[in-house]
Amino acid sequence: MQSYQCSPLSTPEGIVSTFKQCAKLQKDKDLNKFVSVVVLDEIGLAEDSPLMPLKTLHPLLEDGTATTVETGTTSDHHRVGFIGLSNWALDPAKMNRGIMLSRGVPSEDELCDSARGICSGNKDIQSRLEDCIWRLCNGYFDLYKRQSDSKTLQKSQKDEFFGLRDFY
Repeated sequence: MQSYQCSPLSTPEGIVSTFKQCAKLQKDKDLNKFVSVVVLDEIGLAEDSPLMPLKTLHPLLEDGTATTVETGTTSDHHRVGFIGLSNWALDPAKMNRGIMLSRGVPSEDELCDSARGICSGNKDIQSRLEDCIWRLCNGYFDLYKRQSDSKTLQKSQKDEFFGLRDFY
């Protein structure tokens, strides 16, 4: 897996380079058992770049390789997987090249289940936090609901200031 943190400063070269790095990782591997994946984190932030780096995704997502763009040829080891993470939808030309998974607002019970799952890797931490997990989840859930009443957010036409990443 190769991760690329997108931002308004992202470049087309940076994205293509990430795809090339992934292709190198799977060279000489059994492609029936191994696949390298490009992860573009916060891909929506790259939409604000004046260099329009996401335009490079069109051919990359069509056949999963950067090689075709440059040389007109490709081989199976150049085809890589792709995951784009974003807090908002991209333009339709990119969205129709994949599957979109969307997560709605979780209930308090789902937040508590997530918190317990996050802590489950360390029994000491889990036992120390068990008594306060419900209060933490309840407090976060209340904060999350109240932010929609924020005049500042309403003026800036933003849906939220706090998101699930703040909880996790």
